[in-house]
Amino acid sequence: MRLFGKNNKDGESPDDFEGDGAPEGDFTPNPSKAKAFFDHAQAVHDSTNYEYAMTLWLQGLRQDPTDVKALEKFHRSAMEFLPRNSKKGPTKEQLKNFSGKGPLERYLLALLNWGGRPLDWQAGTKAMETAVKLQLMEPARWIGAHFLPFLLEDRKAKKDAFVKMMDLFAEVEDWDRAVKVGDLACSMDPTDGKLSARVKNFAAQATIDQSGYSKTGEAGGFRENIRNLDSQRDLEEDERLVKSEDTLERLIEKAKADFTERPADMGAITKYARLLRERGTPEDEKLAFKVLMHGFKTTKTYRFKVDAGDIRMRVARRNLRRIQKTAREEPDNAEKLAKYQAALQEVLKFEIEEFADRTRNYPTDLKLKYELGRRYFEAGEFDKAIEQLQVAQDAPGVATRAQHMLGQSFKAMGWNDEAESTLRRTLEGHENQGDETGLSIRYDLMTVLADRAQNDRDPDAAEEALKLASGIAIKQINFRDIRERREQIQELLRSIRSGS
Repeated sequence: MRLFGKNNKDGESPDDFEGDGAPEGDFTPNPSKAKAFFDHAQAVHDSTNYEYAMTLWLQGLRQDPTDVKALEKFHRSAMEFLPRNSKKGPTKEQLKNFSGKGPLERYLLALLNWGGRPLDWQAGTKAMETAVKLQLMEPARWIGAHFLPFLLEDRKAKKDAFVKMMDLFAEVEDWDRAVKVGDLACSMDPTDGKLSARVKNFAAQATIDQSGYSKTGEAGGFRENIRNLDSQRDLEEDERLVKSEDTLERLIEKAKADFTERPADMGAITKYARLLRERGTPEDEKLAFKVLMHGFKTTKTYRFKVDAGDIRMRVARRNLRRIQKTAREEPDNAEKLAKYQAALQEVLKFEIEEFADRTRNYPTDLKLKYELGRRYFEAGEFDKAIEQLQVAQDAPGVATRAQHMLGQSFKAMGWNDEAESTLRRTLEGHENQGDETGLSIRYDLMTVLADRAQNDRDPDAAEEALKLASGIAIKQINFRDIRERREQIQELLRSIRSGS
């Protein structure tokens, strides 16, 4: 088989795409050369250097881009590297190995970009698209099947995205998925008759393929499809976001059998634990925890320990909410309140240990530092919270929360100048100052200024605090105790001005 793409290392320059999308030049797969890279990649992956393993898998795919098993292992390394990758995209070290010049190199670069963001369906779409252009139909099918669930879960995805995916699945003759995303596109625009007609054609083609009629005369054509029905059904059921009890039971039994047969296989461990958590009975959670810890001890893959820890934290928080509810039902019952406080401290102690361990294993993940800092804050260990939050305050997605909590921590320690400076900076960087977060930041800044006005008899601080209180009241009159605080600050300002 000859594929379009970059020539071999003899020095010839790669050809580019013509206007109709057809590339010039060719590439002959070299499995023996590819194997050397793949063997090295597996050894590096096993040593937990997932970043370098990703590069080696792609360098092997440069020699033989038809190898779907190597593509699967590249994706596995990418998933392992994801929690450690603070950049959330390809690193500079990875990028320097792939020029993106020529069809095959563009495919490898698209795979690398997807590997750096394996949960990003848009990056996956680009990787699938470049695979289709290279006529890599099996790899393209595999890529599409693995990022499709993230597209289906994205409520912001537009009709065009589903139409594009439908066309790509049709290109690789994955008619079932083409119909699935095509139906979703039609539901977004029921007036598009042409689209509806195309989806019906794809559905007809799917029926023909499933019946085996398209393989009439080929060895095992009809019977081959009958034999594949069970595995095809399992795949489709596993991809459903909502599964019936019977479906889950069947999938769990098959996953259990696979795990029993291959107890050290990462895929078998992952699938069995995932399905147990999806069903989610207390017994399932206990068993999933044991399976994941077995996976961690057997494969030394830290992600399994993280997943097991998530289960323990979820169960602990659920039990804590039960104790809290009982305490709230009798607010004057000191014994029940004390029981809740003791349980809260126990949960926080465990969670602090859990996230401290994760930050040691993933030292560049700033979101983990935020989570650790948040637990220290809730436990009242403000100096330790500050240490973590100062590092995490620029982390994407949690920056505002980290900065706000940092300001609150300074305030709790009595460091009002530092608290004021931090809260001002947080408020300036928050776009919607009228939302719940914006009101909370303004409220905390108001209390810091009110404390300074009280301690230093500073009328400017009192005036600014009153202005913040009035702004909060105008926006949301029932926000916390803002009515009382506004009156208190107003009275404070009067007393400062009168000199009393």
